[in-house]
Amino acid sequence: MKKFISLMLSFLLTSSLVVGCSNTEEDNKDEAKDVKKVTVNVGAPEGLPAIAIAKLAQENPQIKENYEVKYTLEATSDALSTDVMKEGLDIAIVPSNMASIAYNKTSNYQIAGTVGMGSFYLVSSDEDIKGLDSSLEGKEVGNIGKGLTPDITVQALLKEKDVDLSKVTFNYSNEASDLVSLLATGKLTTGIVPEPALSGLLTKNPDLKVICGVNDTWKDVFKNENGYPQSTLIIKTSFAKENGEFVESFIKSLDENIEWTNKNPKEAGEFAAKFGVNIKAPLLVKAIDRTNLKFIAIEDSKDDYQKYFEILNSFNAKVLGGKVPDENIFYK
Repeated sequence: MKKFISLMLSFLLTSSLVVGCSNTEEDNKDEAKDVKKVTVNVGAPEGLPAIAIAKLAQENPQIKENYEVKYTLEATSDALSTDVMKEGLDIAIVPSNMASIAYNKTSNYQIAGTVGMGSFYLVSSDEDIKGLDSSLEGKEVGNIGKGLTPDITVQALLKEKDVDLSKVTFNYSNEASDLVSLLATGKLTTGIVPEPALSGLLTKNPDLKVICGVNDTWKDVFKNENGYPQSTLIIKTSFAKENGEFVESFIKSLDENIEWTNKNPKEAGEFAAKFGVNIKAPLLVKAIDRTNLKFIAIEDSKDDYQKYFEILNSFNAKVLGGKVPDENIFYK
């Protein structure tokens, strides 16, 4: 009888353990079903900013568990601006002045870091031109974006060097491709051209020489270590408050991706082409050293922005959204 009772107790104990384990497994499955993935919308305009995230966009690695990242390539900065103003993007790489506009207009975007410094270069086939200085007086110079940031950065430098701007004739194009066409055919002998368009131009007109970089000149003139920020990483503030760990992981992944891009330009060019960027891989190999793609966290580039925004504001406050943004624009 005692043996029978012992066997019954053993059976009941074993059954309860099995049921308990089974219930735990079912509970875990139910919990897994309840966890919903967070969709993160990331955007960038065609060009260098898109090259910075091309590998990430194509491979789409898991940044953090239970997060799904969707990468969008916009054909123009204007299209990207529309997405940002509607607060449709959680993370974006934008022209630096657009970061200020987004903050001033929505109060819901902050600067998390710099993706690339200035990538514009003075080129010419005129041997008299020595740099962004008085040697440009009496000359016709091609540039893009009249009254906008490419124009202002150049004019600010020339003004600081006491160049008589009334003696410099600026010929403005709406797009870099239009300026490249004028320089390639010799209709213009001097221009200020961004990479990667510049590398393509130099293959079409070998008489053109790179005289100097606008960013390097900025460093010298304004005693600035990095130059001026051209492309900026912005984060939607409301998203960051609820997803801080993801934001930090994304920033780390972006930093690593840009470092990889600089070391592997041919492969990066292939990723960029698949992403939809209008660039051929061999061209990026030639351009990479002049692209100035580099991630600099905001704590290490805050002074760059403050100086740059002050200068832009002194020429045209509209390009900043009406005013220099306050300290809260910087992500912490």
